[in-house]
Amino acid sequence: MDEPRSIAKRYGLRRENFILDPIRDTDCFARRDVDTRAIAESLDTDLVTGLAPKRLVWGPYGGGKTHTLMRTMQELKQLTEIHAVRVECPDLTRKSRFHDLYREGIMRELGQDFVLGLIEEVIKEVGFARRDELLARLNDQFHDEEFAKAAVRMMDPNFDQLRLWRWISGVSLARADLNDLGQTQDLTQREAARLADIIVMFGRLLRSLRGKTLVLVLDEMERLGSIGAETISTFTSGFTRLVDPNQKDVSILMGASAAVESEMVEVFGPGGPVVTRIGTEAQIEIPTLHDPDVDVFISRVIQYVADPDADRAGLIAAARDATNEQLKPEFYPFTPNAIETLKSKLTQIMTPREITMKMTRAIGRAFRAQSLVVLPEHVA
Repeated sequence: MDEPRSIAKRYGLRRENFILDPIRDTDCFARRDVDTRAIAESLDTDLVTGLAPKRLVWGPYGGGKTHTLMRTMQELKQLTEIHAVRVECPDLTRKSRFHDLYREGIMRELGQDFVLGLIEEVIKEVGFARRDELLARLNDQFHDEEFAKAAVRMMDPNFDQLRLWRWISGVSLARADLNDLGQTQDLTQREAARLADIIVMFGRLLRSLRGKTLVLVLDEMERLGSIGAETISTFTSGFTRLVDPNQKDVSILMGASAAVESEMVEVFGPGGPVVTRIGTEAQIEIPTLHDPDVDVFISRVIQYVADPDADRAGLIAAARDATNEQLKPEFYPFTPNAIETLKSKLTQIMTPREITMKMTRAIGRAFRAQSLVVLPEHVA
């Protein structure tokens, strides 16, 4: 028979695979054992009571932590005004400090336009005045004398704003640039808590100027396992300040992989200062899937990937003529026996990533075999 041009055409799908992108595929949250709406509502409850919620989401690799976090942000946006920023932890070395996460992760994702835009709004709000009066007004807004001295340079139309951004984002500056900003040292020399305070300041400004809550989604935090004992205290100090219950201006959601709680990276280790401040109720475990939740997950993924414009009824009818196995529309192009074989081939850890990868490989083998349906023999 003539081979269709693609997997999508043969099986009535919108694309060639079942791999879910946690950023682009938030419309598909196929797990029924994790209630992202309930998580979002708990965050909203904290926000309406004047708190900045902090959560630690953890579980095995490939378990869907990022997908859970991003879907929760989508749900939370329906409940309240937020500005959510996902920060993927950069690759770290043994000598990395909290400063590296601040510079290469948090500030890079917040972005120059966002940060300088908030400062420009503050300057417009305080208006023109003599330098001493202007500094006093800016200090009232920023609650930070050093920052006011640097930000006042924005009043000069000839000032290179990139210089201010480099200082804020934690880049090492030359002495002349520091003098121009009214500073004695750059942020690379400051304590981690100082960097955390700057992040919190932007959260407070965002809320007062635009009526939105800044939500930092700090993802892939298991990479903190690379840092050495000599610098881990900087991360502990920075995170302790960010997740403190009295910090009410920035919401912090952290995602970290760990098969069991005892394997969590040291910064978030049980009984440590960071987790103690978060509290046990603010820790959300994303476990592995269990049968029959796997069946539900597979069915929901298939329905998400299915092409609504394809003649799936006709494709299923043709597939029934080509096999003696029973077919269920919710699992097509997989037969129920193929689903059972797929589950039996999974390791003891059934995660969404592993399941969707095996589904993709199985449909690829069926396509190459010119089969109208995915059979058990196509599941490796």
